[in-house]
Amino acid sequence: MKDKWKEIISIVISAVLALVFFIALLVGLGWNILLCMGLALVSYAGFLMVLRPVRRIGRIDIETLGNGEVLHERLQEAGCDLRRMADAARRIQAPGLKQSAHELIAVAENILKYLTDNPEKIPSARRYIDYYQETAASVLENYVELQDARLLTDESEKIFQNTAEAVVTLKDAFQMQFQKLMQNELMDMEADLNLLKQTLRSEGYEVRRKENHDGESDSLKNEKETGV
Repeated sequence: MKDKWKEIISIVISAVLALVFFIALLVGLGWNILLCMGLALVSYAGFLMVLRPVRRIGRIDIETLGNGEVLHERLQEAGCDLRRMADAARRIQAPGLKQSAHELIAVAENILKYLTDNPEKIPSARRYIDYYQETAASVLENYVELQDARLLTDESEKIFQNTAEAVVTLKDAFQMQFQKLMQNELMDMEADLNLLKQTLRSEGYEVRRKENHDGESDSLKNEKETGV
């Protein structure tokens, strides 16, 4: 919504500037009206190009992404659900559930940041955005609604308990979804580390896990006798 208003404002300002330019050419310089109209239209396009806000996902212009508009919309949905979760968590009174909700939100924030930095992964997060995060937001909002109603019955107590258990389970599900999104990166990191170890060992170094005499952890030890 904020981006939409910015775009509308840029269109209005561009139109006003183009109109001023048209009047200046027509009245101030007395040029031909058709020529003035043509130049005004060109100026409008130029003003709009300069003033229109560049929509980005992270640092990437969405215009440079395939299906950039769709990816941007999905990311906006994820951000909206995250705000819903945060708003509900602030209203939760039970300390234990409040803590679990904040831990759940912390994972969601990490996922949203990762998707923002890696927009090409947004399609892979469709299940997470459409189901897991949407469900988490609804669960927390429903809990707060029942909490504020102050309905104290066996059934409501059961719902409170089930909600607490569901939030813990959702946190594990969020972690698993995050791990799936980062699976390629994790595999690349592991491969790079294994290659580094092999390279270092081939050059006479050995990975060390114990601390030196100063209490500082050394990761490598030169096995070569340098005499230095």
